Amino acid sequence: MNRTSIFVAVAAFIFVLLDRPARAETEVVASQALTIQPGGPRQGEAGKDYFNVEGKENDKFASFGVLVFELPKDVQAKELKGLTLKLVQTAPRFAKDGALKLFLAPDLDPKATLKFEADAPDGVGKQIAPLHPLGSADFKSPEKGKAQTFKLAVNDDVRDRIAKGGKFCLVIVPADAKVAATFFGANEEARENSPRLSLDGP
Repeated sequence: MNRTSIFVAVAAFIFVLLDRPARAETEVVASQALTIQPGGPRQGEAGKDYFNVEGKENDKFASFGVLVFELPKDVQAKELKGLTLKLVQTAPRFAKDGALKLFLAPDLDPKATLKFEADAPDGVGKQIAPLHPLGSADFKSPEKGKAQTFKLAVNDDVRDRIAKGGKFCLVIVPADAKVAATFFGANEEARENSPRLSLDGP
């Protein structure tokens, strides 16, 4: 291939890249990250700084998680192509690998009395309904400061909820009895580690 042919090929490739529409991504930081234990939402600094999802074999520390995001108005009219949740691991000694399940929840009152129910398979039972499944994931090889991403299902329930605007609530539950998934919470003083939701447009 001579120089002229190479130049034409490179120019054509650049033109294709420039002509391709850019994907619009909106990132929203969680306003709340609640760890719901048998005694209710975890309180104090630990309840603010950390976000845990733990199976029932962790006894009094068994928990499911609730994340609340305040959707900006400019995402309501956008066509949603992808939805990704990012959590940053804390990796304490008690962290254990295991499976998680993620759900879209209805609007949740932060003052509502929620508790981890050991008799319910997911710890939630009938406290929050309806829950729309968004996928499952594994918590593996915890490493402090490591970001873990969760690709969430984009379906009509998700699109309708985003079009409505306001709060977007996620519930994360343990899918096995031993898992102890440990992340940073929604702390205004450490926003770089707070849970984040990325909404990808066309």
